[in-house]
Amino acid sequence: MTDEFFLYGSRWLKADFHLHTHADKEFRYQGADNDYLKAYVGALVEADIGLGVITNHNKFDLQEFKSLRKAARKAGIGLLPGIELSIKDGQAGVHTLVVFSSDWIDNLQQGNYIQSFLSVTFAGQANFEQENARSNHDIVETIRELDKFHKEYFLIFAHVEAPNGLWGSLLPGRIKELFANETVSRRVLGFQKVRTHNERQKIKQELGCDYPAEVEGCDAKQFSDMSARKDACYLKLGAFNFEAVKFALIDHVNRVRKEKPSYSHSYISKIYFEGVGALGGTEVCLSPELNTLIGIRGSGKSSVLEGIRYALNIPFGDKASDIEYKEGLVKHLLRSGGKITIDAVDRRGQPYQIRRILNERPDVYVNGQLQPGVSIRETVLHKPIYFGQKDLSSTGAGFEKDLIEKLVGESLAPIRQKIEAGKLSVLDAIAHIKRLKRASEQKQEWAQKKQDAEFKLRFYQQHGVEEKLQKQIDFDRDERKAGQVIQETQNYLEQLVGFIASNEDELKNQLSYKSANNQAFFDDFFATFKQVLQGLETIKHVSAQGKPLLTELRQKLAQFNQKKQALKEEFAEIERKLAGELQQAGAQAISPQEFKQLKTLLDQADQMLAVLDKSEKQYADLKKMLEIELSKLNELWLEEYRVIEKVLASINRNDSPLRIVPQFKANKDAMLKHMQDLFRGSRIREATLQGMIDQYSDFGAMWRDYDSVDAAIALINSAETFWRYFEDNIEALLTWQVPNTFTIEFHGKALAHHSLGQRASALMLFVLSQRDNDVVIIDQPEDDLDNQTIYDDVIKLVRTLKPETQFIFATHNANIPVLGDAEQVIACQYIDERISTVSGSIDCVEIQKNIVGIMEGGAEAFERRKQVYEAWKPKNY
Repeated sequence: MTDEFFLYGSRWLKADFHLHTHADKEFRYQGADNDYLKAYVGALVEADIGLGVITNHNKFDLQEFKSLRKAARKAGIGLLPGIELSIKDGQAGVHTLVVFSSDWIDNLQQGNYIQSFLSVTFAGQANFEQENARSNHDIVETIRELDKFHKEYFLIFAHVEAPNGLWGSLLPGRIKELFANETVSRRVLGFQKVRTHNERQKIKQELGCDYPAEVEGCDAKQFSDMSARKDACYLKLGAFNFEAVKFALIDHVNRVRKEKPSYSHSYISKIYFEGVGALGGTEVCLSPELNTLIGIRGSGKSSVLEGIRYALNIPFGDKASDIEYKEGLVKHLLRSGGKITIDAVDRRGQPYQIRRILNERPDVYVNGQLQPGVSIRETVLHKPIYFGQKDLSSTGAGFEKDLIEKLVGESLAPIRQKIEAGKLSVLDAIAHIKRLKRASEQKQEWAQKKQDAEFKLRFYQQHGVEEKLQKQIDFDRDERKAGQVIQETQNYLEQLVGFIASNEDELKNQLSYKSANNQAFFDDFFATFKQVLQGLETIKHVSAQGKPLLTELRQKLAQFNQKKQALKEEFAEIERKLAGELQQAGAQAISPQEFKQLKTLLDQADQMLAVLDKSEKQYADLKKMLEIELSKLNELWLEEYRVIEKVLASINRNDSPLRIVPQFKANKDAMLKHMQDLFRGSRIREATLQGMIDQYSDFGAMWRDYDSVDAAIALINSAETFWRYFEDNIEALLTWQVPNTFTIEFHGKALAHHSLGQRASALMLFVLSQRDNDVVIIDQPEDDLDNQTIYDDVIKLVRTLKPETQFIFATHNANIPVLGDAEQVIACQYIDERISTVSGSIDCVEIQKNIVGIMEGGAEAFERRKQVYEAWKPKNY
């Protein structure tokens, strides 16, 4: 069971290695005995001590220690047993802190072996439980006596610069001689209370790599001394046990600090799965540093990573492997209605919550309030990057672009929004031109209709029909004109209403802005802005006035139609008389009704031709507009390339053997394929299309150079077909972006020309070393890497970077969690359609058992390999 205090893995805790208690004769406590435990733990809490060692002078009170340890654990504080031993060495004795494992007091024999040791080292002495008493043994002898108990312990030399400290008691040469003894250097893990720089440098020069950790302890004689101490030390621990503390001191370069480290990068702190899926009801806590998911194949490691990727809405990438399988993992993980919730912290320390239901978009919350529009992969987590199984091993066509998208993608979002808007502008210009082309065809049709009508009307004019029906014709024309005016007025008012609806709220909302430092400026600024809003009110007034006026126009037209209706009999009588006259004249084929229809058609033709003439004049302007929009779009494509180029310049550091070389619009193969797909069926030869591709940077340049293209194509009698297909697909051609190309070079040679192992190694180190990705998620980073590369390169790099980057790995390689000193290890197991997890740092005993059982083939195999390696060691080392 994971210790609740270490739910998120290893933590940095303030450690005090020199605590005294009421059992020490020099400790002062005047309160009630019943309040002592509570008061002591309260003092530890006030001093922010997370780990303490009880080190009374030459004394160990078992009952008191166990009571304090129990009370402290309830407060989330770990206590270890120890003593401050005055060793018989030097002129004043050497005060030494002995820190014991729990076996000395918690054992089947129920023995207090600490007290047994004290009885040996102070044999024959009375009243030795005080500061000035000295043991019977020197440092080396003391270690030998302790070793006789066959239990774990380590030594810390107390207040080393004091007269009764190691440095104050012994000369540097004597200290060097002492540490040359492997028995001593193996057991001494710390110097307490180092203060003088020059003294430190002297001892470091003598001891070299044997110089141990520097630690602190308050040497408190009363409660107030605990919080009064200015100097501190912090240990990274994943459990409250002796082994964890010992390992931290051994690895003091990485696990001991004088100040508590803080995190400046964003990170995921917790993932919670809801629903009936394989992880429903499971909570996985993560460290801001190295997290490793372990388990046998099929245990659910990849499912957890895919769940994280899905919740963060990180795309797979075009070249990702097994996409269908990975999508299936998410569905199995969640099932219908399932939800993933991620707790995350941004670079400023602001907590967020990301929630995503299966098949829906993710939402971002702050303090339970939905935050629409907040970018998960920019605002919440800064550029998280994900690589699934084999994603870094697949180096086929398009891999480079895929890698660039993962490294740079989020930085391109603003410019890509502009590019999409630019494409829409191009499409809009094309649509206008196409409408005008149709207008040219319509003009020919209307000109023909007008010509036909005029020809037929000549017969009517010869018989005086137009003169006799003129009044009726004029009424019809006037009715049409009035109707046209009403329609135009209605369109105008509707556009006004739409304009108001689109802009009013946005404009008025600007007035709600409040400045933190320049409100007086904005008061004056908005006073002018309100005059702009007055214009909006004028438009609203015009719109409001227009509605009743439109109604009035319709009423007037209705009155006009009534007047026309009153003349109905008069017009009918004229038509009857005219029909009779025409019959008598032998012109039965001439109909007054047809005459009116022809006059109406002629009137419509004149109106349409006037409109179409105007449109035809706009065609040249629209072609220029399209050229301008194409130029703008090309500039946006170039701007996108410049962003990529700039990011790659920072990525391609001088100290990296791997570089990414970009080229603008260089993928001519893709350009040819796009054109072939659109020109399928044209029977234009590939060589002809290739010639065009080689000559022009994109299809916009091809369209702008119409005459040269036309001349070149005409030589092979394909011009008409070429431009017909081009015009039919003009939208897909002019808005298509010729892809940039990216070449990954390793040691100056294209990556594709290196071995699989070299490629995998180079890419892994390259990806890990990118300091702009706060969260790095990789499924099986060890793929195609040998163990030496994993340790020498990958693990060392991860250990260097993990304080500023969160790593989340799923792995089968024990080197990564163990030698990488993983802050959090999540052991996964798949049983009966369910994934269960156990988590903790490598300091946690249960996690250690899982690592041995899962990754080392079990305890027996682990011990056997250990024996074999020990047998080899004398021969080869």
